[in-house]
Amino acid sequence: MKRLLQCEEWSRLRVGHGRELETLDDLTSILSAWKHNTGSDPSAYFDMRGDSLTPKFWSGTLDTPRFVLEVSPIGSTTLEPATRARLDANISAMLAAAMSSSSLDAGISTMSVGEGRHDALLGAFCNELQIARRRHILRRYSTMSDNLPSPKGRIAFPRQCYESIRTPGRFSSEWVALTEDVPENRVFKEVLLRYRSRCATNTRSKIDYCLAELDAVKRSGDYRLEWPSIRADRLSNNYLSLLKQSKALLDGDGAGLFSGEILANSEIVFTSRLFERFVAREIMKIAPSLGFKAVAQERGIYLCARETGANSFEVIPDLRVLDGEGKTKFIVDTKWKTLNHELRNLGISSQDVYQVLIYAAKHECTDVVLLYPDTTPATGGNGYCEKFTSRLAGVQYHVHILKLPLLAPNLSIPRDRLRMFLTANSARLAA
Repeated sequence: MKRLLQCEEWSRLRVGHGRELETLDDLTSILSAWKHNTGSDPSAYFDMRGDSLTPKFWSGTLDTPRFVLEVSPIGSTTLEPATRARLDANISAMLAAAMSSSSLDAGISTMSVGEGRHDALLGAFCNELQIARRRHILRRYSTMSDNLPSPKGRIAFPRQCYESIRTPGRFSSEWVALTEDVPENRVFKEVLLRYRSRCATNTRSKIDYCLAELDAVKRSGDYRLEWPSIRADRLSNNYLSLLKQSKALLDGDGAGLFSGEILANSEIVFTSRLFERFVAREIMKIAPSLGFKAVAQERGIYLCARETGANSFEVIPDLRVLDGEGKTKFIVDTKWKTLNHELRNLGISSQDVYQVLIYAAKHECTDVVLLYPDTTPATGGNGYCEKFTSRLAGVQYHVHILKLPLLAPNLSIPRDRLRMFLTANSARLAA
């Protein structure tokens, strides 16, 4: 059996005898496995030095030829088991919301410390399936046949001749009727049946409700044979989203803390990207109710222009909040890092502050937000907010430090913190 090497995001794996990595070959095996399993450049997900390797921006397990590397989310190793389970549940719920086109509930209301890694996504899957079926039940006309006590449709010959000899008084009938036993529904039923035993009681009840609605649908002998018969051009966005989720789940690219957006055998969650996507989606939903509009990862804005006229140094804020006239009121930049309240600058990187102030100057905006996950026992249940001020070239800038509580019982609390923050500042921003 391979050795299990466990660590936390942003923790150093040192190279040397008696240390985490015995030799440089151990280090290179991690980088090779990463490249093979994810197809991405390891330099974006590891800080590499001659004597150490630091994983960053991802959690999960990476199977290497020498050992299995298990990386837990930032701040998790110091947590009590029940608190750590909350963090796992919230990250799983963020993943469920990110993969679902309808993330209003995203299985969050039923999350608890006792639920497994698949519950969040299966809860969201069931919610979206019910919504899709309320709007439109997938059915098609099909030729049905059966031996009945009275004729229905037309009598099928020569089958009727044999039937009258074997069971007199019954009729071999054929008729055309609507049926829900279509490829799409067979795929959905396969997902529910396959994952039912892996989920906790609350999620199983949702799955059973959906299975009851699909009672007339037969179980597929091989779900892979169903895909060619599916007509995606005739389906709504809800059903297209469900099919995308179904393929991921049935192919093993599924959900939970230890599986994610790019899952090979490595079962990896790109936590930084996931956190950024979650924040962007939430602010985009909140902003219109406050009279604003939010745009994410906008391209085509540059800091400099060369003498030739070509643009250089593209500026891409994670999120901009605009008023009705298109003026930037807020710039939000997410950081998947931990802060230290014992330090005067909270452990915030100078480079991060310089970056958001450049964003602010470029967009003529005086309020910027550095937004972090809060996984500390002291404030991780409620979150934290503080404001720094900076005066540059006669302009006063407000740098808001906002930490979203990922140790809360569910994701409704981080959502509320975002809404409260934007609401509290909306009057001043609208002025």
